[in-house]
Amino acid sequence: MSAKLYDPERDRVRIAGRWLRWSLPWIVIPALLGVLVSANLDLRSLPVFGPERLSAVLFLDGQAYFGHLDDSGESGMLVLRDVYYFKNSSGSPTGLPVGLVRRGTEAHEPADGMRINRDRILAVERVGLTSAVGTAIQVDREIAKVSPSAVSLNQVTVGGQTALVAQRVAVEHDLQRAWSAAAVQLAKINELVLPVGKAEAQAITQKALDDLRTVRRNALAVVGTSVGMSAADAEAYVRATDPVLEPQTFANEPGVLLAPDLDAIVTRAMQLYAQVGDAAAKQLTVPKTATPTPTPTASPRP
Repeated sequence: MSAKLYDPERDRVRIAGRWLRWSLPWIVIPALLGVLVSANLDLRSLPVFGPERLSAVLFLDGQAYFGHLDDSGESGMLVLRDVYYFKNSSGSPTGLPVGLVRRGTEAHEPADGMRINRDRILAVERVGLTSAVGTAIQVDREIAKVSPSAVSLNQVTVGGQTALVAQRVAVEHDLQRAWSAAAVQLAKINELVLPVGKAEAQAITQKALDDLRTVRRNALAVVGTSVGMSAADAEAYVRATDPVLEPQTFANEPGVLLAPDLDAIVTRAMQLYAQVGDAAAKQLTVPKTATPTPTPTASPRP
């Protein structure tokens, strides 16, 4: 009996390979389209289609949160990652009613994104990367030394040196604006009729002004290290910057929304300014309690 000749057209492995090559695109492409549609993915969020997409989620109660939005469409919840939100900053030297906070610093230290019930949402909007919010977030990433990943569905944008310097200058002006307000308040107290002598009032006021300057210098040193200066460079920066700020007030300068870490420096300096001012005001306005003269007691007769 002669052996059967090998026929490649009837080889089962070859037939299966041809079938897979022909059918695979018709299986994979619809599957990928289904994933994109069901996940509501925006192709412009991909790095090859455009820049970072920051979203603003506006709540019915007026609160706003900013970050990378994941709207899967599979439930009544949205997920917001890399989240920032506004805090109340009334009375701040920035001149703005709000400050920016990075979510994750709260007492419970949330770490896996923010899940939001759709029923609480008023609107979802795109955040401009050059807006005040977008710039503050980018500078915060620059301070934190965030490095964009090579592959990401939504590439993060990190602020460059130009944006960082602009925010550093804004902090300097905020610190000086608050210092000037504290110095003016001390001057107004000295215009009153005080229960202390003039020389003592001048000494108390001068000591308070010196303490206020110390707070300002210490805050500038923290600013320097926060923006990446070495200890020596930060010291030189304070020596060069502090005298330039001293005679200025920046009273009519528009406020700047600061990156969270820089805003925290201004907030802390304001608290210390207030403590120094309150202590000096108390010394200047509260009368000293006179030491009572002891009343002689009657001695018993012999």
